[in-house]
Amino acid sequence: MDQIEQFQRHDLVWLSHQAWATVFAQQMQRVPDEMTSFTVQALHRWQQEEWPAVVRRRDVDAADDEVCIGFALVPVNGRKPRIAARVKAQDILEHQPSLALSTVIPFVAPRWQPALKAFNSEGNAVGVRWRVYGSVVFEFLTGQSYVNEQSDIDVLFRPQSQEHLVQGLALLRQFQTQIPLDGEVIFPQSQAVSWKEWLLSDLVLESSQTQRLLVKDNQQVRLVSKLELMQSLSAS
Repeated sequence: MDQIEQFQRHDLVWLSHQAWATVFAQQMQRVPDEMTSFTVQALHRWQQEEWPAVVRRRDVDAADDEVCIGFALVPVNGRKPRIAARVKAQDILEHQPSLALSTVIPFVAPRWQPALKAFNSEGNAVGVRWRVYGSVVFEFLTGQSYVNEQSDIDVLFRPQSQEHLVQGLALLRQFQTQIPLDGEVIFPQSQAVSWKEWLLSDLVLESSQTQRLLVKDNQQVRLVSKLELMQSLSAS
């Protein structure tokens, strides 16, 4: 596998001192008038605490050896500051997939925990490994306040077969009325589809061959045939 292809959207990466120097240099070059003291202080704290960045979709002009990353700073007055950067793959110290749902369950609101435990357990029973990204992950990693009463719990899974996809979607349909779930299904070649959009498409009286869904991959956003997505998975 190509070195860059190992880095998938939502993955977590820990940066070297050289990578951090690159991040600060890029920010000062791009938006010197908008780099508020809050942003600078927040990034410096991020570095000092050794919190990870998140891999995002690649910029069209990113170099072959660059990984596109982002930082979601703690929300302020309803705003959600986001910082985008690029670093050399060789300057990344550690790299892992996004967190398993089971990791963060003890840290979400107590009222959601029983249903999340059941959701996770039923997923495990059919071989679905739920992962999480977004606000709940940043709150878990940083200890800062990202999650509020309106926050969703963003989950993703990577189906290994068409049957696996059907089983995962059935669980999402079942539990979405009990837990504020959102998120993606990620197909081979890192093609990500909103599972809510997929469930809605199941209600449309149109063949999967003609239906097209919005897909995000590591490099672009495009419309892809629902049938093509299904056929990217094995039948068993």
